[in-house]
Amino acid sequence: MDEKDRSDVSAIPLQEIKEEVISVAAMQRHIMPDPERVTVFGEYDMVGKTLPSAVVGGDFYSFIDLERRFGIQGKMGVVIADAAGHGLAAAMLIRDFNTALHTAISFQSFYVQNTTPLLFTKINRRMFRSSEPNQFIAAFYSELQLSGTIRYMNAGHPSPLLFKKEKVVPLDRGGPVLGVFPDPPHEYQVGEAFLEKDDVLVCCTDGILEAMDCTGREYGYGRLEKVVAVHRNLSSQGLFDAILKDVETFSRDVGQTDDRTLILIRKGMKPHDC
Repeated sequence: MDEKDRSDVSAIPLQEIKEEVISVAAMQRHIMPDPERVTVFGEYDMVGKTLPSAVVGGDFYSFIDLERRFGIQGKMGVVIADAAGHGLAAAMLIRDFNTALHTAISFQSFYVQNTTPLLFTKINRRMFRSSEPNQFIAAFYSELQLSGTIRYMNAGHPSPLLFKKEKVVPLDRGGPVLGVFPDPPHEYQVGEAFLEKDDVLVCCTDGILEAMDCTGREYGYGRLEKVVAVHRNLSSQGLFDAILKDVETFSRDVGQTDDRTLILIRKGMKPHDC
């Protein structure tokens, strides 16, 4: 930025900057689901929430009705993403990612009805053009079918965990984060899993996994798995709330230093069940 640009930026009235931040915060709320409502898709309960560390943040999640929006029958899109950095710059990058995602889904749905590596390839190119150096997005996108099959790609995001009756399965197939390379060194890989009755899928950003206590310990996958094991018989909303409460309790002496986003998807248990 040259001296003229610096002068122009510093001359912007503080009120205008505040109004711009408020506008971006409203935009973020608009493009994400209502955190107070459980989304129902067939036999699935879907709950999500973002807790920014400032007025605006760089985390994002969404449940995309693929049939209503793109004519892809029997599928729900699930996405969670985390832009590098914090504040306004990260929030604007998330806005660009959301636009790129919907454009890529529309393009792909015109040709095929299944998730393919081309989806993230197209998004990556868009993010590379629109992001500054050292800016990138870690993202996980999946298409959940009514049958229980979930096809997904993970672009450098903390692996979501699929809690089955006898084991925990990380959803880690994919490739690098979006926006660093004009073309990734390897094609994105598509993973596949299957959700059976009472299975739980938990997706979260690193603001949860890297939350620290006063001794410097991170929350981590281990504690997350223990909380799910202890509270698994709660309703979908109850289990979701138990995870967020445990993270808050764990890090209360340090406080929240990063955006936190959590998604929980459960098959076979309604929100009011105990």
